[in-house]
Amino acid sequence: MDGSVSDLSAPSERVRVLLDAATAVRETDPATARRRALEARVHARACGDRSGEAEAVFQLATIAHAVGDSHDAHALALEADHLAATVPEPLVQARAAHLVAIVHYEAGNHAEARTYCLRALELHRSVEHDVDEANLLNTLAAVHQALGDHDGAIDAYEAALAVTEPFGRLGFAALVYGNLARIRAQRAEYLPAVTFCRRAIDLARDHRPEVVSNLLADLAESYMGLAEPQRAIECFAEARRASHERALRGDPPSSTSQLGVLMAEGRVSLRRNALDEAATVLREALDLAGRSDRRDFEVEIHGLLAEVLKRSGRFEEALEHRERHAAGSREMVDRSADLRLRTLQVAHDSVTARQRSEIFQLRERVPPDVGAVPAVAMDDPATMQLDAFERLAILAEFRDVDTGQHTKRVGDMAAEIAHAAGEPPEWCERLRLAGRLHDIGKVAVPDAVLLKSGPLTVEEFELMKTHTTVGHQILVGSSSPLFQLAAELALTHHEWWDGRGYPHGRSGNDIPLSGRIVAMADVFDALLSRRAYKRAWPMAEAARFVMSGGGGQFDPELISSFAIVLAARHPELEPELR
Repeated sequence: MDGSVSDLSAPSERVRVLLDAATAVRETDPATARRRALEARVHARACGDRSGEAEAVFQLATIAHAVGDSHDAHALALEADHLAATVPEPLVQARAAHLVAIVHYEAGNHAEARTYCLRALELHRSVEHDVDEANLLNTLAAVHQALGDHDGAIDAYEAALAVTEPFGRLGFAALVYGNLARIRAQRAEYLPAVTFCRRAIDLARDHRPEVVSNLLADLAESYMGLAEPQRAIECFAEARRASHERALRGDPPSSTSQLGVLMAEGRVSLRRNALDEAATVLREALDLAGRSDRRDFEVEIHGLLAEVLKRSGRFEEALEHRERHAAGSREMVDRSADLRLRTLQVAHDSVTARQRSEIFQLRERVPPDVGAVPAVAMDDPATMQLDAFERLAILAEFRDVDTGQHTKRVGDMAAEIAHAAGEPPEWCERLRLAGRLHDIGKVAVPDAVLLKSGPLTVEEFELMKTHTTVGHQILVGSSSPLFQLAAELALTHHEWWDGRGYPHGRSGNDIPLSGRIVAMADVFDALLSRRAYKRAWPMAEAARFVMSGGGGQFDPELISSFAIVLAARHPELEPELR
């Protein structure tokens, strides 16, 4: 590549430029990074650059994980892994598998995390990419530690140090030494814990100053294990000085870092039987955890305070904190179980989708005369046209990953509502397919409007409205009944029964039945979906919203059909729907 304009405009080079732009701002501006990665994905798909697409999807997964969206991070990482396997791109596969392992680890699915770690490790070693291998070994060690395999964890941490040493990554080495110190302390091996911790602190002072205070707190707990309370006190004093100096330099420690130090100090004070001191420090930690919305820390602090107050003879206060600790623990268990189930469900859905895709590809390769696939499925113009338009609709969805399978769900629900309303089965099935194209006009809406996280201005909303007319223009003119129906509902699915919708302000039965049905399915599914500008509504709340819209936004005679469909899907909602 010589850097000329023509080189940069070539498809694969354009993808590379966009990916590099996403990487450059991923930590400082994740919203912009996401837009660049989405653009890279669209360009890569358009020019058949599967390697570029795999890397773009991995970038999207990394960004999702960085902003705390583990659900999307997991799904996208699995997709990146699958795409990279078709190229093949072992390094992208390895990084994607590593990210999947991290999400499983954070969700508490430790066995699955270990499986993905080992797979990623094998892929890394196939390309001898030692820098990433050190990070992966560190993750694998944490997984072993969570599984109670301390020997395996120590082996993995030591292997990570051996791999990273030739690269001089001293900041990373400081973190690994700190991890080794903590695991040795957990095993009550306090002398080696002190040795590792001091080595970590020496490296961190120059290369990872943000972790020095926490390492000093770990060192204090190890000294307390050796029955050297004075040295522990000195470590905490030094930790406070280090935090104060960072704050003076304009780099204050994070709330997580401060909480770690305060809780360690509380535990050491409790072991020293300095109960008043322990209570003071832990109350400070509890206040900080509340302000930082760190429920996990709050739960542990309530448990420590209960023990401190019980030893102090303040039993009523101790009981109050014990009850809060118990309630918080139950909440954390429920939350953790839900996250584990959702993470496993994503993995199951991704595998199922991949298998279906592979079956479909195999069917496409079978000659029509074999009989496995009817000739009409291969050659019917309407079928081929639907496939082309669905791909265009999917392209619109790629620009906003929050929509996911929204269009398919809308089509499915619209067909079920039509069936409940007594429409002929052939028309219901046609509506199912046509409903998937209801938002196809969004391909013409600029990213600045479609991906905006805040409320739209009047001008932006007017631009958003055009997706109805643009969608109609894309689909209209076909002699196929399917596309005639799709054009009709694309134009009318934002019209309101009382005439306050758009684009033409039609009302009542002047709105085609297809548009009236898809309007309900579209709104209901959108309410259930989390978007950048709103939370996901609970199902009962979303159902009440749609039910209350009869005669206003929605056709009142279709409300009962909507209720029938929802009651069949979710019997527990039947009392609400009545």
